[in-house]
Amino acid sequence: MVPEKFQALKILQLIDSLHSGGAERMCVNISNVLHESGHDVTLCASREGGPLEKFITPGVRYCLLTKKSPVDLAAFRSLIRIIRDNEISVVHAHSSSLFWAVAAKLFLRSLKIIWHDHLGIKIYDRKKIYFYKLISSKIDGIISVNQELVEWSRQNMKVPSERIVMINNFPLLNVVSKQADPAVFTIVCLANLRPQKDHPTLIRAVAELKEMNLPKSLKVILAGSADNQEYSDMIRTLIKELKLEDIIEMHGSVEDTASLLASADCGVLTSVSEGLPVALLEYGMAALPVVVTDVGQCAEVVGNGKHGILIKPGDSSSLANSLLKLVNNKDYSDELAKSLERNVKQNYGAERFLKGYEKVLSFIFST
Repeated sequence: MVPEKFQALKILQLIDSLHSGGAERMCVNISNVLHESGHDVTLCASREGGPLEKFITPGVRYCLLTKKSPVDLAAFRSLIRIIRDNEISVVHAHSSSLFWAVAAKLFLRSLKIIWHDHLGIKIYDRKKIYFYKLISSKIDGIISVNQELVEWSRQNMKVPSERIVMINNFPLLNVVSKQADPAVFTIVCLANLRPQKDHPTLIRAVAELKEMNLPKSLKVILAGSADNQEYSDMIRTLIKELKLEDIIEMHGSVEDTASLLASADCGVLTSVSEGLPVALLEYGMAALPVVVTDVGQCAEVVGNGKHGILIKPGDSSSLANSLLKLVNNKDYSDELAKSLERNVKQNYGAERFLKGYEKVLSFIFST
């Protein structure tokens, strides 16, 4: 447990934006639960805000820097002023926000820096590895979302191994009553439009599923921000080429995730790399059966097939056949949904996160 003198810390959560991505949702979730547990919390979006702003709990201080470039000195001075004015002792930096957190520590040496690694295998890009290693001696603790990333940090970052820990992500979802249309099988993919999420595999699977003998009509909702224009255009072109415009809808960022999931019959993730996707945990909270790729912690969450269907990345035919099984067998689908819901509630709650977080704080204040 954190020593008594650390029970009410002044913590700044630092994130690039508040668009509807997994890291962004976790930043808001963490800010809210830390505030509720008694900490003084400031959430700072360095580049821009977004739809997640409205989910910040009253009492959490919110700041926006409107950073225009990685070396925006005016925005950086604003960050330093926020840290000083609010007497921040811990900066919890999410993903690439680590670089500005470390830069702040050069001016405010007493700051403790926690890096939250959501990036998955993206940090294995050789161009990025060098810079992460270079600044790693300034990091006081690392939270990784899966064991693979823990081992990577222990091997590559200049942080004592006991200060590098895995803490599961957790969902905060206000579950609403089911609203699914019984005549339509609705598939939702809650994932920002970027190559890591591999939407083409889902789209090709839907094209295969469309040609099968289905008892219901199909509807597919792609929900996520479209910051990568080239990738988004490619997705739209593929949907048009496969004549799926009447089936697949692109909703962009969705503010009311709970209502979206309540309207669905199944949740899908076709990522080629992940940490621990918040979307998968939210599927579980919403009691949806899922089909997900075997990447990151997905297999762990679905119990290696016990609580959901697991497929290899890029295998559109396996995805199509798995979805067909869910369409044709409601009892099986309901069983998977209930099983995943139980697993998520028991093993991926906010209380578990807080216990792990207390250990990290204890480590970084022990010297």
